[in-house]
Amino acid sequence: MARIAPGNTPKFAYAVLLIVASTFLYLDLQYKTFTATKNIFNSGLLTSNLIVKNLIFKPISNLYNLTTSKKELIQLNQSLADELEVSKIENFLILNKADLFKNNDELINYIKSSTIKSLNEIASISSFNTNLYKCCDSHRLFLFNNSTPFKEGGTVINSEGILGQITDSNKRVSEVILISDIKHSIPLKTKEFFCNANGTGRPRILECKYDASLWPESFEIGQNFFSSGLGGIFPEGLLIGSITSIRTDDDNETILEIKSIANPLTQNHVMVIYPNDFN
Repeated sequence: MARIAPGNTPKFAYAVLLIVASTFLYLDLQYKTFTATKNIFNSGLLTSNLIVKNLIFKPISNLYNLTTSKKELIQLNQSLADELEVSKIENFLILNKADLFKNNDELINYIKSSTIKSLNEIASISSFNTNLYKCCDSHRLFLFNNSTPFKEGGTVINSEGILGQITDSNKRVSEVILISDIKHSIPLKTKEFFCNANGTGRPRILECKYDASLWPESFEIGQNFFSSGLGGIFPEGLLIGSITSIRTDDDNETILEIKSIANPLTQNHVMVIYPNDFN
């Protein structure tokens, strides 16, 4: 098969292009003929770079920095809130030491104990079904355990007062039954009156029932009830709540409705104490 041989290279065209390029270069060097054109090109290139940087890359960078800064602020705010909660609970412990412990020496021993330390007994809430708490009669919450599971029967408090007690523990969490749970009962007292206040299944509401013909005691709305210490679970003398309603049922029993001062919805941390271990 025959092949077509390449023709001669157009050397004249190359020579013309070389002469034209040399002319442009000479004019630019000698008379700065294309300086304005180069400045316009460089200006356009710089402007394009600034536009791309300011309209695309800088907003992305600012958004990233803002997001990171916001996350850090949220974490710092949460940390400060947790520290404030712990401080409030510890203040409650100190302010009520006369009722929680029989004497100051026992309180000091409690705080300095190698097995039970005040900070180590601060617990964070693992889970709390607030919908179930508001609608139904089963009022339970769960705490993350610390180095060891919390002991059954431990009193659970927040900075407002008694919430409930430990009913069960496993390696990871401990269950707390709140005093408003329908299956819970806590012995209460006024100056001379004693009763077992039962949970009603309504948030923070307890009920005391008694026969007025057998116990001629007069009560009024707003009257305070305190823990009696009977039963060996809860310490004596802590304010539990006050009367919000007084009524008589079909069996002619007087029903005192008591609202607890401690609200389990206000804090994410609680303290578990064992006051009867030091009586």
